[in-house]
Amino acid sequence: MQKIIKVCKLFVFMVIICSMTGCWDREELEENAYVIGLGLDRSKYDGKIKVTMLIANPEVGSLQGGGGSTEKPREIISFDANDFIAAKATANSVISRDISYELLKVIIVSEDFAKDQDFVPVIFDTLKDKEIRTDTYLAVCKEKAFEYFKKNKPRMETRPHKYFQFMIKHGIDNGLIPDSTLFRYYSAMDRGTDLFIAMYTTTEREKNPKFKEEDQYTAGQLNVSGDLDNTQFTGSAVFKNGVMIDKLNGLETRIVNILDDTTDIKDIIVDMPDPFSDNTKQMAARIMKTKNNKIKMNVRGDKSKIDITVPLNVVIMSNPSLVNYAQEPKKQQVLKEHIAKNTKSIFEELIKKTQTELKGSPYPLSVYARKYFKTYQEFQQYNWKKSYPKAELTVKPDIKIIDLGAQKKVLNKKED
Repeated sequence: MQKIIKVCKLFVFMVIICSMTGCWDREELEENAYVIGLGLDRSKYDGKIKVTMLIANPEVGSLQGGGGSTEKPREIISFDANDFIAAKATANSVISRDISYELLKVIIVSEDFAKDQDFVPVIFDTLKDKEIRTDTYLAVCKEKAFEYFKKNKPRMETRPHKYFQFMIKHGIDNGLIPDSTLFRYYSAMDRGTDLFIAMYTTTEREKNPKFKEEDQYTAGQLNVSGDLDNTQFTGSAVFKNGVMIDKLNGLETRIVNILDDTTDIKDIIVDMPDPFSDNTKQMAARIMKTKNNKIKMNVRGDKSKIDITVPLNVVIMSNPSLVNYAQEPKKQQVLKEHIAKNTKSIFEELIKKTQTELKGSPYPLSVYARKYFKTYQEFQQYNWKKSYPKAELTVKPDIKIIDLGAQKKVLNKKED
């Protein structure tokens, strides 16, 4: 009986001890200053970087903060430092709360610094900080990162973390910017055979931008008027061996996203020439990718032969020529062939650019090529970097029109 009592007391004691653990490192929300955006620039001091922190106030706009809060939703600080890890301690000289990277959404790098070889060891410091997740986005801005954060003033989103969350998500869904996480950057660097593209953004608008198609702009070229924020997310920056070498516009970025099966692109709305009207009229269409691409390769011989079949579902959303496709099946076939031909030419134009100018694939095409080699040593001897620019690469869009839109009778204007 005494043994049972002792066991029961020991059990109760253990329960009490366990219930007291787990809270020793608890922190209240207002004790931390969460860095939502991190800016990296070249410093005027040799071997140093300029760090910019966009710090969000988690209480603003929340139930905890209350409706009558007069606190600012964000704070921006910028200073020169050795690295952005130790910079957290330096920032506490002016910020009262403990600096944290746990909610870091995006790292903005100035285009000038992204083209510098010193950028690679700096960005790899993100692997050393446990608070920075690999799903954090990497973006390149045209101006200095400090100027970018200072001029970025969202009108509809008070909380900065929500602004970047919405802008990046919608941009990836419609294909105008890439899904450029740190994980993808590290993976491209580790492979050493493919290029990497990061989302491109800016707050600086061109003074007299030329009119282009809806997706052929890069950030800063879209002429928008009204009472709105100047920030634009369109296009991508191309990286080779971890350093920026070129830029792609929105259309080219969309094509890369369609060719990359690892990108979760939803559906995109585009304009294309109407085959039954003059060249000035465009019809709107929604393009959806629901299946992975089919890739076949022949890596034997002097030139590799690569065939890529891209399955695309198309929904016709406008009809400038007023053709009743429901009653004319032959014109449906003409429309399908026209879309396939137009899409194929756009794909081939980008492929040519990647082989002649970029000298590399901006998506992980080399991963598909590895299965054609028995060993990794054979793949290394093949030298994908030198073989890709000389390869015979063809892209075949597999078009399936799933909806022709509403087919209504158009009244003759001469009729009463």
